[in-house]
Amino acid sequence: MTCGPAWLAELPDSPGERFAAATAGRCGLVVVPVTPRPFPLWLRAGTADAEAATASFDPELNGLKFVHEPRRILEIGAGAGFRSVALAHAYPGAEILATEPDAAFQRVALLNTSPYGNITVLNTVIGAENARYDFFGREGEAGQPALVRHEAGQLKATTLAQLLSYWRWRDVDTIILSPDIAALSVLAEPLPPRLRLLAVETRGAMLPAEHMAHLPMAEFLCAVSGDYTLFYRRALQKAVPELPRPRPVFLPDGTLQHLTLINVSDDPPGFFPLGREGFRLHPNPGGAPAARVVLSLHHQRSHLDFAELQVSMRVARPDSAAVRFKVEVRGEGGTVLSSGVEVVPGGKARGMVLQLPELEGACQVTFSTEMAERGASNLGAWAEFVSATLV
Repeated sequence: MTCGPAWLAELPDSPGERFAAATAGRCGLVVVPVTPRPFPLWLRAGTADAEAATASFDPELNGLKFVHEPRRILEIGAGAGFRSVALAHAYPGAEILATEPDAAFQRVALLNTSPYGNITVLNTVIGAENARYDFFGREGEAGQPALVRHEAGQLKATTLAQLLSYWRWRDVDTIILSPDIAALSVLAEPLPPRLRLLAVETRGAMLPAEHMAHLPMAEFLCAVSGDYTLFYRRALQKAVPELPRPRPVFLPDGTLQHLTLINVSDDPPGFFPLGREGFRLHPNPGGAPAARVVLSLHHQRSHLDFAELQVSMRVARPDSAAVRFKVEVRGEGGTVLSSGVEVVPGGKARGMVLQLPELEGACQVTFSTEMAERGASNLGAWAEFVSATLV
């Protein structure tokens, strides 16, 4: 049985030929399955996407060569996401954070990367602090839209330091940069101390001298490889101790964990996810047993090396009666390690911070809601745990 248009089944086997045949004489989005990739690629027929997608199947990514096993890759200028997907296949254990200022590219990049849980794509400009940019310029013989700095620009730049701080990526080991007028300012910023490779897409040319002057060349070995100028760090700076990365407790698209519902109604549903890491836990009527959600956490390390559990809660509707939220952390033996209670009026939000002791092995986190006043109606009591994060 053939899925999709019949002409897809007639495409050639090689990726380049498939992409060219699928987009020839067409315009608009085309989805092309390619063996042995588990997920197809989306291309915009009538653009250069077919060539870019073909280049991403090069065994060495068109000259992009690693002398280390990348763990955190920052890709500045992701285009339609073809390189991000290739990197995810080559290094499935790596996290990839990709930025793309052109919203048209970023929309296609989201289609291409959404099946991969280790890729995040942001529509943002990486550039000088407080600078504004937009696609007001033109470049090349074809006059393609080019990013320019302009006070009327709709795109406000984020600096490299701000991006890495917000995402807690100070230990990024690989940066791949497809230059535009904004991204080149990254070369004038201090590079992350754990950076192993800086790869600048220069189409086979050496990086211009004015940009080379910003780099501490005593620290790097430089080589031109295919489409890239590669800067390999000779020796790492002394590692700065890193705190563990924040970890959401409830993450439906994360690692599988055991979840137990207690006194939670099925109809209407008293529990369901909200956003990426939050959930609604509808309280039972006043005087009835509290509704509870229990999550069992198993740690990759031998101990729980987080200092606290930060919880955000709210009662979404202002006409609701007050709701009592409770969070409790227990060790493997059932010992209560930390707990907290907060009463939240209708339409209000509250935060809770639970201090955590050092813990060996696994633990359980119990979330519960109940009406604060005995006999109070739970009508419209939309009690929500917006987030719960170990930090």
